[in-house]
Amino acid sequence: PIGGRVTFVWIAFLTCCIGLVFRAWFLQVKNNEAFIERARGQQRTELKVKGKRGAIVDRNGHQLAVSALVPSLYAVTKKMKDPKGVASQLAPILGQDEAKLTKRLSKRSSFVWLKRKLRPSESEKIKALDIPGLGFRSESKRFYPNQSVAGAVIGFAGMDGTGLEGIERDFETVLRGHELKVKGLRDALGQAALPSGSIRHTDRMGSTVELTLDTRIQQLAERTLIDQVKKMDANGGVVVVMDPYSGDLLAVAQTPAFDPNQFRSSEPGDWRNRSVTDVLEPGSTIKPLLIASALDAQVVRADAIFDGHKGRLRVGRKVITDVHPEKKISLLDIIKVSSNVGAVQVAQRLGKDKWYQYLRAFGFGQKSGLALRGEQVGILRNARKWGQIHLATSSYGYGFSATPIQLVRAYSVLANGGMLVEPRLIRRILSSTGDVIEERPIRITERVISQRAALSAREGLIRVTQKGGTGTKAQVDGYVVAGKTGTAYKVDPAVRGYNHDKVWASFAGFVPANNPALVIYVAVDEPKKAQYGGVVAAPIFAKIAKEALPYLGIGHTQGHHPKVTQTRQRLRPSFSQVPKAWRWWVEDPKLAANRQKSVVPDVLGLTLNQAINRLRERSLDLNVDGAGVVVHQSPEGGRLVPLNTPIKIELKRPSQLGVDHATTP
Repeated sequence: PIGGRVTFVWIAFLTCCIGLVFRAWFLQVKNNEAFIERARGQQRTELKVKGKRGAIVDRNGHQLAVSALVPSLYAVTKKMKDPKGVASQLAPILGQDEAKLTKRLSKRSSFVWLKRKLRPSESEKIKALDIPGLGFRSESKRFYPNQSVAGAVIGFAGMDGTGLEGIERDFETVLRGHELKVKGLRDALGQAALPSGSIRHTDRMGSTVELTLDTRIQQLAERTLIDQVKKMDANGGVVVVMDPYSGDLLAVAQTPAFDPNQFRSSEPGDWRNRSVTDVLEPGSTIKPLLIASALDAQVVRADAIFDGHKGRLRVGRKVITDVHPEKKISLLDIIKVSSNVGAVQVAQRLGKDKWYQYLRAFGFGQKSGLALRGEQVGILRNARKWGQIHLATSSYGYGFSATPIQLVRAYSVLANGGMLVEPRLIRRILSSTGDVIEERPIRITERVISQRAALSAREGLIRVTQKGGTGTKAQVDGYVVAGKTGTAYKVDPAVRGYNHDKVWASFAGFVPANNPALVIYVAVDEPKKAQYGGVVAAPIFAKIAKEALPYLGIGHTQGHHPKVTQTRQRLRPSFSQVPKAWRWWVEDPKLAANRQKSVVPDVLGLTLNQAINRLRERSLDLNVDGAGVVVHQSPEGGRLVPLNTPIKIELKRPSQLGVDHATTP
């Protein structure tokens, strides 16, 4: 009947309504929180944003390592209709094998990397093809703008941006950017986005590491070293340039060199920083340190005369010989003509225990304080294990070994008046906003020798570069040079002893001799055309000093005055700041009380170079603020002040003064 059917329909309708109401209650009330969380999971995501790696810069702010965003190529393989055809177009651009590329494009996975961090030319060519399924993502890539300059010091970072060698590795925790976890939103296509639109880059950038290196001096040292190594047909070489008062390393050069941008094309052995990882026997460069130690211990006098034994002296079973035999030889001429016979007699007076103690005090047999991974301490056996022959050979630089950094540090003791300074490669750590996070201080660890001993040894070093000395090729026009040559034979297991065909030719010294600004150590590995340090290494020293000194604002010297000591002229604001305490450590108090004075010249209206030249003539220091022409100076012109008084000047550009460039003096 019709009534029964209607009733059935109504019952079914009500049942459905009740079911819908119950289902709605179940979804909206009973499981409300579960579905809300499920929706959140579909709509929201957590994004990991990696910060940009911090830069590495030199002392003047020039970039040595910097990161930039570059495109990386990927493919969505599901959209690839013709993998083989796409591979044939991409292979010549990417420089990849076509068959392997086809196999990758044929994978079932929806996403596959084709090449990370493309060159601009590669990305432009691929974009021009307009192939569906190809896409680009921006990734951070490390660049080294100066290519091979200081490559072994800076090191390099890998594909993922992690430091693998050098400063990049040793300061990884400082340089790497911060990874931030940010809540994001996901649209219907699954693409993520930030609700705020962006993240401040300063919140995630790594810190900047500022080195003590000066790029211009570094380039000069590398170019000069490479040229001489080629000329002498040598295996390689090392040059270290250091400020003797602050310990700042201004250049650390080596060859073979490598370009961190293409580090895979170089041998892994070339990646190491040879100034701290390689050790060599010092040879005759050790003799001035021996003479200074003996003078400090008062076992010899500066005017002492020794028996030259006509160039032959027997010690036990060994006969010590000289290249230039002498009947009599003075203490300082032992340095000048590099007498082994004379050096042995000085060492015998000093004794093995004291000589060992002085070698330790000069920094041998221990790390320099640079805190670089891979740094060696060299070999220096305890004096208890020495015999008379060990004492004799150590007097002319055999029987123990050192790194180039240790040797340049030891020569800085002679240059600065007797103090041991810790070498410094890192000046400051800066935040992404330029604020100083950490500043590495100048560290003077101890007095090694007296000032008088250092000055006497300096006089011997000056004689080396003058007529009759072994290092005349180290002379620099306009400057007095103090230095010492060295030639050390290398131990060769094949001959079970020293091989006289394989040597380290070296030169160590400082300039200007009376007021040292630079200490330079040069070592050339196995030169074939010549062997003596005075012929092979000394010209490298001269070339670097000749160009570096004017660049640093160090004027020509008129003769040397070993009995008058001063802190060096700081005429270039980028050069290291010498602590005021040096004026007491370097100068004898009696001399300091009688220092000469100078009249401050008026430099108002002059350019920086003109002001430098004017103040250089008066032996006055210079602190600079700004650029352009001098608008203010303190103390003012006409005042009588002690030598080396810092003169503060403020400069402004012509545009800041409303002056046309043509009218600038």
